[in-house]
Parts: sequence; structure tokens; C-alpha cells
Amino acid sequence: MRSAERHRVAALVYDGLCTFEFGILVELFGLPRPELPVNWYRFSLCSLEAGPLDATGGVRIQARQGLAGLRQADTIAIPGWRDPDEVPPASLLRALRRAHDRGVRLLALCSGAFVLAAAGLLDGKPATTHWRYADKLRARYPRIQVEP
Repeated sequence: MRSAERHRVAALVYDGLCTFEFGILVELFGLPRPELPVNWYRFSLCSLEAGPLDATGGVRIQARQGLAGLRQADTIAIPGWRDPDEVPPASLLRALRRAHDRGVRLLALCSGAFVLAAAGLLDGKPATTHWRYADKLRARYPRIQVEP
């Protein structure tokens, strides 16, 4: 794989972002891997809200792109959602459905599964989340095969 053809991974960032799940995405997709001859991924951040974002632990994050940046992604990664009881904004759900229709790979960590579920993208499929949220995911979205 030549550098110019690197797989484009966009991480969704938002106010209240959990730095733990975000850090996992940065580690997996955003850092050079010395054991590989070339970097496989081109990693970017796409923000749900404009301006600097307040993440957990007093961290501030500034993304260079908004949701429109998701249109260039080959993979969209959703870290744990800020509140499983909060329905994600319609603009985000539309962007994810459009990405899915284009064949973009979607992944979610922990409570990020609630975002994909709210978009209807997990219906009829097996999915998992943090054990603490598994019953809530199953109750709210009965068409998903929740596997804790």
C-alpha cells in the first residue's frame, strides 16, 4: 500500500468526549507504527460541534473538520457516546446513514454503539457495548442482537 493510498479514518469528536476511548482510536489509527514500512492510515478528527471541545479530564480538543469531513472517510470511528440516554443529533445520524450507504466502514467503542443504534444501522445485527449499558441497549433497541 503506497502512502498516497492510505485508508482514511475519521474519528468523531464532540463536547463531553471520553478521552479513554478517544485515546484508543488515536493509538490504533493516528500514530506511526515502527513495525510497518508505511503508515496504513490517514487519521483525522471530525467534530459534531463547532469550536474547541471540552473532553473528560479537562482536555480541550479542536478538530479541523466538521461533520462534512466524514464524506471523505473510508472508516468512521465513534468513541464512547457522552450519554447513552441522549439521542444523538439528527445531523449526525443522517451523516452516518449516508456513509453507510456509500459503503464506509463504521465502528464504535463502548457506548458509541448507541449512536449507530440510533441511526438504525445495527438493526438485525449482533452488537456489543460496555457491560454496564448492555441491558439498556437491548431494551431501547430490541431489533439488535446485543451480545454483552
